[in-house]
Amino acid sequence: MDAHDQELWRALQKLRSVACWLMTGAHPDDEWSGFLAWLAFGRGVNTVYACATRGEGGQNALGPARGRRLGALRSREMEQAARPLDLSLRWLGAGPANGADDPIIDFGFSRSGDDTLKRWGEKRLRDRLVATIRRVRPDAMSPTFLDVPGQHGHHRAITRATLAAMEFAADRKYRVAGSDDAAWRVAKFYLPAFSGAGGSYDDEVPPPTETIGVDLGAHCEPLGASWAALGEASRRWHASQGMGRDLPDGTRWFPLHLARGVADATAPMDGVVHGVAELAATVPAGPIARSLLAVDAAISEALAAFPNNLRVADAAHRALGLLDGLDLPDDAARRMALKRRQLGRVAALALGLRPRLGVNPAYLRAGEPARLMCRAARRTLDWRLPDGWTMEAGWADQGTLAVPADAAPVGTERDGFDPLGGNDLIGARLSWMHNSSRGILDADPRRPITVAPAADVAATPARIVRRLASDTPIVVEISGRAVTYDCAPGRTDFPSAGARLVRIEAGTVREVALLEQADISVLRAEIAIDPSMRVGVIAGDVDETLSWLQQLDINAVAVDDTALRMGPLAPFDVLLVGVLGYEQRAMLRRRRNRIVEWVEAGGSLVTLYQRPRDGWQDGSAPPRKVQIGSPSLRWRVTDPAAPVTVLQPKHRLLGWPNRIVAADWKGWVRERGLYFASVWDDAYAPLLELSDPGEPPLHGGLLVAEIGQGRHIHCALALHHQFTALVPGAFRLLANLVASSGT
Repeated sequence: MDAHDQELWRALQKLRSVACWLMTGAHPDDEWSGFLAWLAFGRGVNTVYACATRGEGGQNALGPARGRRLGALRSREMEQAARPLDLSLRWLGAGPANGADDPIIDFGFSRSGDDTLKRWGEKRLRDRLVATIRRVRPDAMSPTFLDVPGQHGHHRAITRATLAAMEFAADRKYRVAGSDDAAWRVAKFYLPAFSGAGGSYDDEVPPPTETIGVDLGAHCEPLGASWAALGEASRRWHASQGMGRDLPDGTRWFPLHLARGVADATAPMDGVVHGVAELAATVPAGPIARSLLAVDAAISEALAAFPNNLRVADAAHRALGLLDGLDLPDDAARRMALKRRQLGRVAALALGLRPRLGVNPAYLRAGEPARLMCRAARRTLDWRLPDGWTMEAGWADQGTLAVPADAAPVGTERDGFDPLGGNDLIGARLSWMHNSSRGILDADPRRPITVAPAADVAATPARIVRRLASDTPIVVEISGRAVTYDCAPGRTDFPSAGARLVRIEAGTVREVALLEQADISVLRAEIAIDPSMRVGVIAGDVDETLSWLQQLDINAVAVDDTALRMGPLAPFDVLLVGVLGYEQRAMLRRRRNRIVEWVEAGGSLVTLYQRPRDGWQDGSAPPRKVQIGSPSLRWRVTDPAAPVTVLQPKHRLLGWPNRIVAADWKGWVRERGLYFASVWDDAYAPLLELSDPGEPPLHGGLLVAEIGQGRHIHCALALHHQFTALVPGAFRLLANLVASSGT
């Protein structure tokens, strides 16, 4: 089956059911991809994923983008992952609908559902879910994780809010500001009958009993893969999180627990209305019911006609003609409105109508014209433009677009995603006649529309640190002009000088953009350095420590793979391996013995946090055994204000050239640290004790070992977040990490 036939087959399957499943999750990549593939194409169900955050606080395996930049990247990854699943998206938190400052964000790893709901606003999240339920009207719902101890706090929070929202959505007296949709009762509610434990979590409570399940290892012949493999193909789009894997053939049982609703007979969602014929049984007997039965017969004919394109198109248009002017009751009308759009997509594919909407130039700018075009044969086009925008028509399928000078800048983040189109700022509605009935299809641009401000304003660097004793001037380049600042000791935040649209290219997702303000922050602090040290930095794509060292006037340079493989290491006093360096710099693992010899000869190796899978469990990375704790939830301190106990107050690492004191642990953001060591060689001495409230103390956040004539320091503290936030204590500790060990 070629690509066209597969696309048409997928579209046809969605005609089989009028039912809807709403899945909720905390992050992009939480969705049950293989199960969603089975729902969409195995049963024809309309599937929707409501995601609380855009993943702003996650890790990034592709590059240095963090915070809002990472959120924009993961939003696009989620959209791309949704396409092959025919999955609709609803974003519940920060973004165009709720504003960039909305509190429902991924603020980093959390142990507590209570704390997460406090930060997000429990009623805020619940009401947005209530509004989503009433708008989507799902027949079945499920959160993706359980609300149990040992699970990520964000997962626990969204599960708890989902349960509460389902109850409130059914209450006619409950009102949500800004939403006028009627109350809706969900017929079936499912929980995972499997643990969410693994390398990151360790659910302490067993999952509920399985009531029904699906073999996702079953082969889908038309698509040439199992449901599980189709899900993994979708998950590969979550490349910044390292998702997607190859699966061997075989049974892959997916167990669920039906917590509410009539028991399933053979599969999830048994007992709800699926086919149009079943929907006909819910309306009064008469012409309307008979018309729905005729629509169902036409859909059955379209399914049976595949792969004969003309017969499929004839049957789809017969169904469309039967729906014209049909006055349906409210619930049936909503379901069949979606069916009408699905029939339009089927008919367009069968007739070879493939609109291609493009904009030239590819990136719009406020106040500048552009060329808009949409190529498709045998059609009528209705352009969809933002308010205040105009288009001077040229040919029937193209024209000159006038972008207002005051047009608001737009990045690639959207409020949601609909696989049937209509997602973007600009679009076209394609309509055509076939066998006396009209088909309609919404066309989106080939790449997401972005609008840059009339003039880009950028500040580089936007975050600056200087020692009080430094003579290095504070110079910022603002849109090509060098500006020198004179700042008092402490932190100085300057007002935004303007904004620009930042474009990010990472992995398989090319078009990612967000608006960034040209604001500038400077920290001048009492930070002492050891000027004699020569530091080599071995960094992956996600680490920016080198630039921070250089801002502190420390003699630091990058070490490339050639130098690691065969270059001289003797000129370096310190080698610092940045965050995830052992994952992203494979040469590190290949030349481990060379680095160990350098350490034993007197070198000082500093490693920032690493993940356990990157050679730390089998001993192929650190000079002596250091094992990273797993699951990671138990080996991290998520509270940035967690107390810090110094175990060896007189240790030189905490005393020179900066004496680390209580004030250095204040003002931290996000978390204290992650991927703490759980087991280590007797050569290592732990220097700190930290813990989250109510959790056992952890000692593996800062370790130091004397190895031969040299030493190894392993620091799992979240220094990278503190650097970005200009936390003085983090820079003072960094200066100590790369200073001489002394005697």
